[in-house]
Amino acid sequence: MNIDDDDVTQDVVVVGRIGAPFGVRGWVNLQSFTVPKNNILNYQPWYLQERSGRWQALQSFECKSHKKGFIALIDHISERELCAQYTGLLVGVASSALPHVADRDEYYWRDLEGCRVITQAGDALGTVDHLQETGAHDLLVVKTLDAAGKKAPLLIPFVAQYVLGVDLAQQQILVDWDTSW
Repeated sequence: MNIDDDDVTQDVVVVGRIGAPFGVRGWVNLQSFTVPKNNILNYQPWYLQERSGRWQALQSFECKSHKKGFIALIDHISERELCAQYTGLLVGVASSALPHVADRDEYYWRDLEGCRVITQAGDALGTVDHLQETGAHDLLVVKTLDAAGKKAPLLIPFVAQYVLGVDLAQQQILVDWDTSW
């Protein structure tokens, strides 16, 4: 089943990526983007993003833990050569399959992307392009322009010391950030 309705396509959230084939019986490595990593096993149905960008529902899949990651068997493919065509494809689920974030200080990264970043003084720093995970904490990667008008990413730690508030309704993040750096 192909999903080509724009509303449904917008509703798919990426939760992982298919890796290289594993073994000779059609299994593939699976990279999970969920936190914790094993949450990817809780969401169904899975969709694969075709190379054209369209999402396709998987008819069947089997997934299991393997060492520090996961391996998956997709649509009963039993040959290494056939499963290799899936390498690099994104795995998604409908956003309705994800749990509601009840805590006011928890956010899905996708909800923060595109938000305007404003300082306490009212200076607009730019918009959140994406978030980046580090060992210590997550970083807001803010698209901004430097004094010469060139795009320069600004990295702001997503911690209470710097992020004072998030208003998803206004698509705005208030930060305590010195713009003179």
